[in-house]
Amino acid sequence: MKNIDHTQNETGKRNRRGFTLLEIIVTIVVLMIVATVAMNIFSATLFAWKRSTEVAESMQHGDFTIEQLVSALNSTVYFNNPRKIYAFKVEKNDLDGLPADTLSFVTSSGAFMPMDSPYLEGPHRLKLLVDHDEYGDAALFATPMPAIADDEEFEEDYATDPMIVSRSIGGLEILFWDDDAEDWTEEWESENSIPERIQVTVYVQFPDEDEDPMQFTRIINIPVYESLKDGLRSPVTSSNNR
Repeated sequence: MKNIDHTQNETGKRNRRGFTLLEIIVTIVVLMIVATVAMNIFSATLFAWKRSTEVAESMQHGDFTIEQLVSALNSTVYFNNPRKIYAFKVEKNDLDGLPADTLSFVTSSGAFMPMDSPYLEGPHRLKLLVDHDEYGDAALFATPMPAIADDEEFEEDYATDPMIVSRSIGGLEILFWDDDAEDWTEEWESENSIPERIQVTVYVQFPDEDEDPMQFTRIINIPVYESLKDGLRSPVTSSNNR
């Protein structure tokens, strides 16, 4: 008569029963932990990519705007004229907690001009300001006009709409170098002249309102200032005095 190994039979039965409830719960918990860690890593990577993209785009807008400004200011046109036709004008303002100065001057540069603009070549007055766009967000605007035009009269008579330069620019600040104080100042009292040296700062805003804006600053020595020393007069004035 054969002896039956009951121990072996019991072991086989236990193996065929499969996973216990505790084992399943432990497995699920482990999988949930792994999934959570993976999602956190994915979210962090996605946020870092989005943030780097925003910074790169903001830097492009800031670089473009400040370089266009430098180009336009370096090509400033000025003649001494009693009608203040070529006057360099700055109006100090602020918007949403940032400096929002209005800058108006005559330039021969095509900076900020679209390819089909009649002001692309030749002297013209360029007015730059920061204001709210149609969505209520701050943006940089540009208004070109004939060189001899008065800003307010031209905009009123022709009802011109300023062009949006960049929706990323939320601030613009112009400072003037004071030789006596040897420091930068907001005040410049000359009404019919141009400054020798200015500091221009544009503020680039991010979609996240809690983040501080990025600043791009340039110091510009305006080349045509040297003409003041020579007393150059406007061709318009010369012809009228004949």
